[in-house]
Amino acid sequence: MTSQALPPRLLVVDDIEDNRTILRRRFTRLGYQVMEAEDGEKALAMAATYPFDVVLLDVMMPGIDGLEVLRRLRVKHSEAALPIIMVTAKAASEDVVEALLMGANDYITKPVDLEIAAARVEMQLRRKRAEDRAQAEYGELEELLTGMTQAVSDAQNRAAILDKAGQENQGGLSGVLNAAHVLMRVCDAPDLKQTIGVIEGARASLSDMMVEAFRPEVGDRRQHDPDQRIHVLSADSDPARHEASRRTFAESGAAIEISEAACGKDAVAAAKAGRFDLILMNVDMADGLASIRKIRKAEATAKDRRRPIVALSEETDKATAALSAGADLHLKSPVTGASLLAALAGALRRESEDLTAAA
Repeated sequence: MTSQALPPRLLVVDDIEDNRTILRRRFTRLGYQVMEAEDGEKALAMAATYPFDVVLLDVMMPGIDGLEVLRRLRVKHSEAALPIIMVTAKAASEDVVEALLMGANDYITKPVDLEIAAARVEMQLRRKRAEDRAQAEYGELEELLTGMTQAVSDAQNRAAILDKAGQENQGGLSGVLNAAHVLMRVCDAPDLKQTIGVIEGARASLSDMMVEAFRPEVGDRRQHDPDQRIHVLSADSDPARHEASRRTFAESGAAIEISEAACGKDAVAAAKAGRFDLILMNVDMADGLASIRKIRKAEATAKDRRRPIVALSEETDKATAALSAGADLHLKSPVTGASLLAALAGALRRESEDLTAAA
């Protein structure tokens, strides 16, 4: 079972005490916090009081039966939010079909095979946790984009800041916008449509601001071209993870140039010598955290723009240290297009606020 700060909470609903006892003992040994309800009415009351991760729900009970409990629970809890596994003595009965049509996630039959029950509950728990993580990430992304949209709007309303900030600083914001434009091509989930619209709108607004601010001198516009090459620095000692990052970016179908460093020291040298729109730093490397600090110190010394740094590690326990070292975001590897999009949205928000503050 996946290690978590809190044990998963399981509700066992059955009118027969022996059945509840067997399941409670089994799942308690597996690390679950098990609560019991002997009838449908108590099950509904407990579900309204406690947040459960999974419910094992007997179909045949006196009073409010399992199907009615399922129906009422589904009014408030979706299949993703609260997985419900029906327990029935009739494997091929109409009850099973009806329960699945009403929103049950799965079913097991009596007499209960404890190995099968444990596997089915674990499968639903994994799905719920994956859904919870996705919802948390989208919530964070939405918050980032709200601030980003306001920052870009402020910058647009104060177009004179472009002259003060200078074309070099604008290039930082443009680079992040264009990087996000590329990455969103690999993020085709429906939930990201609003995100994509915000980034496209911000990108278009910035382009209009630049054209207006530097008229009539057109100058060299290559750095604002939406098809410009995006420069990414990937620092990792594992060739397999380098390959995974290359595949993630390759899926966008756009021109992305990836520079690879086999250790933090090489990444620091590359960051000083080149200009990157995004830096991926694996902090599982011995010098990963120190290298982030060195890059941030070099930027401050040279009064250079702050480049987005995404810290990667196989576990999340290094997130606090990575952010303290100067990373903008910590992601659990392997990295995905959606998680990179969230990282760039955060970087875009900061770049926009810095540009506005220059006024």
